[in-house]
Amino acid sequence: MFSYPVLVFGFYALILLILDAFGAFAAALVVLSIGVIALERPRGFPCLDRWFAFFLALYPLSLVPSLAVKGGMWHYFDYPMRCLLFIPLIMGLRSHLTAVSRKTFEKALFLGASAGGLAAGVFSLKGLFLDHVGRVGLPITNPIAYGQIAAFLALLSLVSLFCFSDTLRRALAAIGFLGAVYAVYASGSAGALLGLGVGLLFEFVVLLRGRISKPLAYALLALCVVSAMMVMPLAIFKFRQVLSDVQAFSAGYGMGTSQGQRLILWGMSMREIAHSPWFGIGPGHFGSVMDRYCLSHVCTEDFRGFHGVHNQYLDSFLNAGIFGLLGLLVSFLGPLVLFLSRSFLWLEGAPIPATAGVAVVLAAMTSAVTQVLYGHNISVISYFFTITFLWFMATPFLEPVAPLSLAGDESMTKQSA
Repeated sequence: MFSYPVLVFGFYALILLILDAFGAFAAALVVLSIGVIALERPRGFPCLDRWFAFFLALYPLSLVPSLAVKGGMWHYFDYPMRCLLFIPLIMGLRSHLTAVSRKTFEKALFLGASAGGLAAGVFSLKGLFLDHVGRVGLPITNPIAYGQIAAFLALLSLVSLFCFSDTLRRALAAIGFLGAVYAVYASGSAGALLGLGVGLLFEFVVLLRGRISKPLAYALLALCVVSAMMVMPLAIFKFRQVLSDVQAFSAGYGMGTSQGQRLILWGMSMREIAHSPWFGIGPGHFGSVMDRYCLSHVCTEDFRGFHGVHNQYLDSFLNAGIFGLLGLLVSFLGPLVLFLSRSFLWLEGAPIPATAGVAVVLAAMTSAVTQVLYGHNISVISYFFTITFLWFMATPFLEPVAPLSLAGDESMTKQSA
């Protein structure tokens, strides 16, 4: 019989190993949650959950003014609307899991993330050294989405080091972390690398400030050094590529380069935004912008294949104007603030999952500068499901308000454990 711990473990362990595994486990989690809500008496929808849901739902709502004024394509709402899955998931989790099963769920999630990081590392090694692909990702997903999810797995794996006390599971967490970092490197995605770096920086600061043993602190620093050495070749390559591509773009040859194409797309979007800053071009009308541009410029087939501007902020601004951009920002910053408000509460000497929640949101916000979050179903589902699970683990139902402190409160610790 399937249960939340089994499904959440499978979701993370297999997400970058088996094609469409994420979809099967995600669907099962949603169906289970709906069944729980129907069969068991829901325990309500706490105020903070309502705020979390409101922040997430504000982005698709912010697209409506542009849709009403400019018209649009309903398919543009497809991925943003997946944020509504937060509601049945959080209600099902809060209604079904007890204090004991809650801990089992937490262990399953972090073990699954560690196993998923290890699997991603093995898959990436196979892709680079046996299949000889340039960038790892296919057939699981696009390399960009592959790198985004690998970054999430790395951030979860690092935190899981502090959620277990036994050597075996800590070793799996360390190996899973390094495997996921290697998967980011193998994806060749600069956005995923930047997001991983910002998320890890936050986690390292919080974890090293906590009450942890010296061996664990040394292990954390060692992982930091090894992971930095692992991704350094990609960072150097991307830096040189940016310099070269910017020079080519300045000379009028940007169409044939990766970063040059991004600059062209960004320039196109900003010119369109200048013409209609309030409502944009209408959700899903980017194709018409591309067609107009290519009527007066020589466009390659590769360039014509773009469906967005490789920047989530500009993409939202272009399609839905200032309302869309503000909605996107609130959908990021709202959950970030809620996670931050809890990220310095400590449980049994280890940071609560809110620390990972902050890191995941920061990683998504950062990677969104060079690529779209809402471009692939697997990246959208992994992001929304991950912040939902982390929020559930960070906020016990009807928990009394406690003052923020690094060491936490003894009564809070007993309640949350």
